[in-house]
Amino acid sequence: MGAFFLRALLCAGLMAGASGFLAGPALPTGSRLLRSQGRSACAMKAEDSSSGEGRRAALQTLFLAAGAAVLPPLPASAALAPQGRSERTGPERSVPLGGREARRGPEGVNRPDLLPEGEKVNVIDLEKILTKGQANKMDKLLAKLEVDTGYKLRVLCQRYPETPGLAIKEYWGIDDKTIVMVVDRGNSKSGSSNILNFNVGGGVDLALPSVFFTRLRNFFGNSYYIRDYGEDVAVINTVDTIVGCLRDGFCIDVPDAMKKISAGTF
Repeated sequence: MGAFFLRALLCAGLMAGASGFLAGPALPTGSRLLRSQGRSACAMKAEDSSSGEGRRAALQTLFLAAGAAVLPPLPASAALAPQGRSERTGPERSVPLGGREARRGPEGVNRPDLLPEGEKVNVIDLEKILTKGQANKMDKLLAKLEVDTGYKLRVLCQRYPETPGLAIKEYWGIDDKTIVMVVDRGNSKSGSSNILNFNVGGGVDLALPSVFFTRLRNFFGNSYYIRDYGEDVAVINTVDTIVGCLRDGFCIDVPDAMKKISAGTF
């Protein structure tokens, strides 16, 4: 019943046209695209949406069509900002950040000397937030995720501006199916800032839209969660949530089961 109501509500909004979502002058191209997506999704036969896969496909299509109405197109020339900046970038995007992150100074940090030597790893922990055992276990988990799903999740723990920065793009071979999770302690000693930032490739959108990362960040990265469970648990549970959602195929929020977990276990 909830899925039917959501579908009906989104269909009504989509068929009303882009002007129902956007302020200011109408955008003819965007309007036509939005209406086309709305008609395509809303015209699905009842028997198709009666199955679990059908319902999931319908909701994904409607959700992304509605998102296209409220989010501006991404600039094609922008570069990846692995420091976790707030701007939307190229095929990648980043989640909006708080006040401290917006004031962290000039961009363009490129410190390949801070990259680990030897065999490449999926987890770079410059701040020793994780124990060696935790980091090794996480590294193996992310390697298996890539083999099984094609998605690359990489973790960088840093204290800006002491970060490899742009050097990680080549080191990890970042592409449109890559998620870079930046755990940043920053310069603040107040403990009031969110430590989680994400840079997400455009190929991840269908599985994990932008709203998922915003909610994920707000749940696990806030100062209250860090105070109650610690930074290592926050990092581990965040990674576990992303891995689980990528394997399930679609998430727009932190699953209830993960919200109830109070210890960092894989």
